[in-house]
Amino acid sequence: MQLQRSSNGQLVRLSASSTLGVGGEARIFAIEGAAHLAAKVYHRPAQAHEAKLGAMLANPPSDPMAGQNLVSIAWPIDLLLTPDGSRCVMGFLMPRVREMYPIIDFYHPKTRRQKHPLFNYRYLLRTARNLVGCVNALHARGYVIGDLNESNILAGETALVSLVDTDSFQVPDPNGGQIHRCYVGKPEFTAPELQGTRFASADRLPEHDLFGVAVLIFQLLMEGVHPFAGQYKGRGEPPLLEERIANGLFPYAPDTRAEILPMPTAPRFDLLDSNIRELFLRCFIEGHANPSLRPDTQSWQQALLQAEGALATCPANDQHCYTARLNFCPWCERRTQLRGVDPFPSRGAVRQRSHLQQLPVLPRLASPGPRACDRAIEIAIARVRSLRRERRLFAAALCVLGTLVVGYWSWVVRLLILHQ
Repeated sequence: MQLQRSSNGQLVRLSASSTLGVGGEARIFAIEGAAHLAAKVYHRPAQAHEAKLGAMLANPPSDPMAGQNLVSIAWPIDLLLTPDGSRCVMGFLMPRVREMYPIIDFYHPKTRRQKHPLFNYRYLLRTARNLVGCVNALHARGYVIGDLNESNILAGETALVSLVDTDSFQVPDPNGGQIHRCYVGKPEFTAPELQGTRFASADRLPEHDLFGVAVLIFQLLMEGVHPFAGQYKGRGEPPLLEERIANGLFPYAPDTRAEILPMPTAPRFDLLDSNIRELFLRCFIEGHANPSLRPDTQSWQQALLQAEGALATCPANDQHCYTARLNFCPWCERRTQLRGVDPFPSRGAVRQRSHLQQLPVLPRLASPGPRACDRAIEIAIARVRSLRRERRLFAAALCVLGTLVVGYWSWVVRLLILHQ
């Protein structure tokens, strides 16, 4: 396939063998002879693409990482047209981002330990700050990301960040009037006031992005845990994540009557720097009723910078960085809780590759309690809801009976272990 650059008429050759990725809307190609460029070609080009890309080319944002030899916002730099003279817009050229990885590879503990084992907490704070810097640059030019999620954010080993899929952003026309909307969004990163909204008919605002930014920062600093994930204490079936967001059920709220408690496997909220904790509470509690109260990008940048400057280093493992006000190393404590699995393994362990060894999981000696049994029953009921009506009662009874039998024998095993 050959397409033509709008700016200079140069022909660009694209082949299936140079495909970098395929999505629901377009295909990404490498460019022969231009390793610094990539092409995005739409499966079904439309006039709306041409208008939106034209507005983006007329008003590019400043790149906060321009001085570090990195493209932090993969912005369109030229249109790609049909070479037959009809000048139909088929796609666009953009900078090619290299040696960058999905941001989830860094905040998901298991993946980070496997792929980037020396990426410690200091780098996670810095990644969050660089992400906020990119969002700030876009907001300064009137852009709203809209579909802000882990799949359109890349990060590198040096904590630098790149935003991709920029043509999905909400784009204002620089000549005034028209707004080219963002038509997509993931519920787990969508602000509560937009939950259930048809995005094609919604104008996004910067405070909507600020909710998604806070979710991503929370995941970066809390070992990949979503801020609205937790143990449900109420009656009935546990609400979905988007329902928790819509209802403001933040598990870390300072309210003893909360319906949802933090995940047992999540790091403690009080391990975070106090200023960062305050910003999360402002975003997810105060900002629930009043989105304008959500922390802006400048507030996040300042708090993250201060938190990084106040880090202490564990004397037992220099990869363990934590808030200096603590009188203990939370990552050593977490390593014990995880039965030897270190979230930030030492350099020696990485050299010996011992950080990849999975230790056997021993039986837990603590009582599961009635709440765990209730949760097991809720899961059992949910699993049989899709069965035929006449089989539901029988299947539910079997699941509950099985849960009780397993619980009984687990107690027997625990008692035997205790008396060994």
